[in-house]
Amino acid sequence: MSNTSEIKLKMLLRENKIKQARIQLIEKLLKCHNTDLSDKEFADYRVCEKEFQTIYEKIEVEDIKCFKFPYSEETLNVTIDFLFDYYKKYEKEKILLYPETSRFPISDCNHLYLEYPIAFTMPLIECKSIIIKLMSEKNDDVIVISEKINIGFIIWEDEHSEVTIEYWGS
Repeated sequence: MSNTSEIKLKMLLRENKIKQARIQLIEKLLKCHNTDLSDKEFADYRVCEKEFQTIYEKIEVEDIKCFKFPYSEETLNVTIDFLFDYYKKYEKEKILLYPETSRFPISDCNHLYLEYPIAFTMPLIECKSIIIKLMSEKNDDVIVISEKINIGFIIWEDEHSEVTIEYWGS
């Protein structure tokens, strides 16, 4: 097989895995969280991948604000309300919502959406109820960032039921 054919085949296989990851993610959100995002637009995968790779680097080196508290649905909802008030002037800005992610690279996994970061694009205000629903039922990371990463937040719950919310920009 020629080098060009190999490259093309690898690209096609990758595109197919990304497509399957999107299907898996929509199915999981519907089945496990009763959240239907099938009508939402996906962000371009190249953008998703690039931003996802830089997001955790960003929070390690920049001045990031943080909340940390034992899981309580009431405290989580109050904190999410605070975040959406904090970002009120951006509520109509298009953001990237990564509803199911993992902080660590995962390979050889049947959950392709964890191997290939998938984000939906929507106005910030539209993702509030989605985030509340997802965080009340799971412990994976939820990431919300603007397309230029100038504002955003990550919400995650660790194995000890501690919720951490890291946020930046204003």
